[in-house]
Amino acid sequence: MFGLFKKGSEEDSALVKRALSPETVAVVSASCCVRGTADIDAETEAAAHAALESAHLDWPVVTVTVTQAQSSLGKISGELDSGGSKVAQQVSELFMSHGLSAFPVLIVNQRLVSYGGAPDKELVGKALPAASNTSQALH
Repeated sequence: MFGLFKKGSEEDSALVKRALSPETVAVVSASCCVRGTADIDAETEAAAHAALESAHLDWPVVTVTVTQAQSSLGKISGELDSGGSKVAQQVSELFMSHGLSAFPVLIVNQRLVSYGGAPDKELVGKALPAASNTSQALH
């Protein structure tokens, strides 16, 4: 009913794996289940894009719904590295303790950065590696 318990597609699995990968900013959204959350998701995505631009990083911003994540995690859990597994567990625990009010959840580089509302550009930026540190490491 309503597609809440459908089996995850290959596209969903690939999207969830990408969201839980290093050098990715992921927004886990409840827009599949709660009306009116798309605006908060858009604010979160905009903050992520702005922070990435300021940090001169070309990382993807991936948005995954709770339904996509739930339908795919069982299938891909053995394929995740330790960082992806850890953050997936943290998001699951947030969902169990806070329900849908925990969303959107922002994950930056396999770290849970914020939940329950749209973060600002500064908060996202603090979670990103400093561009100067990256360029210094190359010299």
